[in-house]
Parts: sequence; C-alpha cells; structure tokens
Amino acid sequence: MILLGIMPLLGFSQEIDLLLLNQKYEQAIELINQKVQTKPSAELYFKRSMAYRQLVNYPAAIENLNAALSVDPTNITYLTNRADLYQSIGSSQKAVADFRRALSLKPNDLLLQYELGKAYLWVNNYSKAYKEFEKLQAADSTNLMFNKYSALAAFKAGKYKTAMAWYEKYLLQNPNDLSAYMNLSTSYEKSRRLDKCLETLRIAHNRFPDNRAAHLTYANTAFVGKNYELAQKIYDTFLLKYDTTFPTLLNQGICMYHNKHTEVALEVLELCYSGNPNDVYVNFYLGVCHKRLKHQELAARYLDFAIHISIPEFHPEMYHHLAQVYGALREFEKSIAAYKKAYELDSRKVEVLFEIATTYEEYNFNKTLALNYYQNYLKEAGERAENANYALDRIKLLKEDLFFEE
Repeated sequence: MILLGIMPLLGFSQEIDLLLLNQKYEQAIELINQKVQTKPSAELYFKRSMAYRQLVNYPAAIENLNAALSVDPTNITYLTNRADLYQSIGSSQKAVADFRRALSLKPNDLLLQYELGKAYLWVNNYSKAYKEFEKLQAADSTNLMFNKYSALAAFKAGKYKTAMAWYEKYLLQNPNDLSAYMNLSTSYEKSRRLDKCLETLRIAHNRFPDNRAAHLTYANTAFVGKNYELAQKIYDTFLLKYDTTFPTLLNQGICMYHNKHTEVALEVLELCYSGNPNDVYVNFYLGVCHKRLKHQELAARYLDFAIHISIPEFHPEMYHHLAQVYGALREFEKSIAAYKKAYELDSRKVEVLFEIATTYEEYNFNKTLALNYYQNYLKEAGERAENANYALDRIKLLKEDLFFEE
C-alpha cells in the first residue's frame, strides 16, 4: 500500500523534470498548477520558479521561491536561487541577505562565501567584500575565479598592495583578461610604481593590439608620467588607427614640443587651436613653441592670453616664460614685471631672482638693484642655488663697479 501511494508521486515529479529538461516550460507550469491546487509543496513551488525563470518571468519566479521558502525556510538551494534572481533584477541588497542566510546555514561552503563576496561587490560594500575574499584566499588560493574576484575586491577596497599580488597571481592563470591588466596597472600607479604600471600597460597593449582603450591608456599614462618620447610613439600609432580627438591630438603636440620637434608640434597645436582657441594648454604651448623658434611677438601674445584664461596654479610658470619672451623682445620693464609676478605667485621659483638680477644688469637698468637681487637669490636659494658661483662673481664685480662710480 505504501509503495502504491508513492509511485504516482514519483511519476508526476519525473514528468515535470522531463518537461523542464525538454524546455517545455509552459506545459510544466500547467501541470504544476494542477497539482499545487490539491497538494502544494516546496519542491513544486521551486520547480515552477525554475520554469518561470527560463521564461524570463523573474517576478513570478521570485514569488514561487518565496512560497517554497515559506514551507522550507532553511533550504540553501532555494535561498541561493532567489538571491541570483534578486541580483538579476537589481535588488542586490536582498541578494546579499539571502547569501548571508545561506552561508550562516552552511558556514564552511566556499562557493557560498564566493557568492556572498560578489554580492557585496555589487552593492559597493567593498570592505566587506574584501573580508570575504580574504577568508576565501586563506582557504583556497588556487581557484581561478576566486582569485579573479579576490583581486577585484582588494582593488575596489583600495588595498592596492594586496590587489597587485592577487592580480599578478590571477594573470599567470588567465593572461587574457584585459580588465585585470587595467586594474593592476592602476594599482601600480596608486602605489607610485610607475615603471611597473607602464610595463603592465605595455603587455596589455601587445596582447590586445586592437583594443582602443588599452592603447590610449598606455599613451596617457606615459604622458602623465612625463615620458614624452614613449608617449609620442604610442600617440603616433594610436592616431594612425583611430579617429582624432582634441585631447589626444593636444597631448601628441605637447609631446612633440618636449621632444624638441618644435615645428611639427606647432602644426599640431595650430590644428588644436582651430578647434578650441580658448584652451589654456593650447595657448601656452603655442606660446612656448613660438618662443623657442624666436617668434617672440607671437609667443608673447599666446602666453599673455594663456595667463588670462588659466587657473592660478599655472600662472607662475606662464609668467616665467612670458618674462623671458619680453626680454628677448627687449621690453625690459615688462620682462622684470613678469619675473616679479612669477616669483610673487610661487616663491619656490628662486631661480627667477637670478634671472631678475641678470636682466637688471645686462640691460643697464640698475646695478644696485641687480646686486640686491643676486644677494637675495643666494639667501633664498641657499644650497638649491643652481647659479651660485656665477652670482658670487657678479656680486664681487658689481661692488667694485659701484665703488669706482662713487
């Protein structure tokens, strides 16, 4: 009698499983609907949720999992399936709660810990994600996916030293993950290891030569690190493959200036100017290019406008260049005024005092003022004085000249 009572139930369950296996989800739902009216069970609710999930009807799938859990609240399979569905519809906090509940029921399950760590990542709780993956690493540091997300959690949590170690290990296992290279390079950059940062980006670019983002990041990182020769080479190849954008073209022009390709830099910067005549960097570098090429009037015009439109932190360097341009134009009063402004805005630029002294002396403005500026230069610069010997010689000669003039 007992066996006869069980057989129909087994046959019914197998029939549902067969319908699900053959992807006949609507038929499976109809069959379950008939049975659940007379004999509801957690298993039936769960299987109906599976069918709804395959039909991408996630609200109905969740509703059935809720029903299953109301009957069997400690079933880990039900909890994790509901957590996955919550994740899919963006209810990530609810997913975290379900994964936490599942892990509390089976605390030594590494897969549950892995899923909880990922869930914390999705809700931007990086410190908790990092703690979960730190425990996971202690238990198993060889699993590729554990390593991938452990490194990501460390990176997101700002644990850059750990992120570097975990990404390096992960990339040995899977050298074809571009995002891992990018995050590893950023970790090196944050840790001020610019050589390793560039090396990582070089590897990424070589491995993914047709990836625009990897190519441009490699160029921009070299540029920010003032490795202008390398940056120019990368920008040159980048601009041969991809559309020209203003920031990229400007950076290429700046690299050319620093690499002493001044005339070519001027052509590139003039192209930038035609598209954005009010950009401070365009005007500044046009100014210093013209200054280097001895086009002093043009240099003064661009530098003066760059000062006018720039933010204050750039002013000292711009006034310094403008002072040198005015000196070359033999507009000595303007030159002295610009030098003084540069020093007023940034008293760390002590070499400006030396240039003021030489300007006063060279153009016979005032030997007394020249003497005072040489002396002030040595006092303020101290051991940093790059032209100390020359200044001492000039002080001696100026004192002699002033003595005989008396």
